[in-house]
Amino acid sequence: MLSRDPRPFPGISRRRVLVGGGRGLALLAVLGAATTACDAAPPPEPDPLEQQAELARHDSELAAAAAKTAPPSLAPALTEVAAERGRHFTVLNAEVARLSGKPTSSTSATSPTTTSAAATPPPTAADVVAALRSSADSATKLAPTLSGYRAGLMGSIAASCVAAYTVALPPGKAGQ
Repeated sequence: MLSRDPRPFPGISRRRVLVGGGRGLALLAVLGAATTACDAAPPPEPDPLEQQAELARHDSELAAAAAKTAPPSLAPALTEVAAERGRHFTVLNAEVARLSGKPTSSTSATSPTTTSAAATPPPTAADVVAALRSSADSATKLAPTLSGYRAGLMGSIAASCVAAYTVALPPGKAGQ
């Protein structure tokens, strides 16, 4: 009675593969490298909320700087816009950190910039309005691409920016 060969490929032995002129070993090396390359995960894409956090930080700094040189009737509104955008920065940073599992950034939303005050004129309320419009547009475009809490957060931030430049800093008032 003939016994059946238990190897999956009966005509091919390990010795034949390894000794076969190096071709078998080369084939194994190529297959191993291909398997490793296929298993590698692509690098993670940046969280879209990181850009939104940076916009909030920028808007906060811009509004705080504009409040320092604004007319007394406009300074409180600019100060409130700076505080609100600072809170947006904090919440966005916390959400990015929560999702990534990394600790939140310690950068303050109202940290001073390193540019020289003499090199650039102080920002105006109109500059703040332009920045808020841009931030609102960016948040409005991003919100539908997200889901759940993150979508609601972006919608809320977009609405806040719009309210800031239409109610707190209306065109006639911001031009002062």
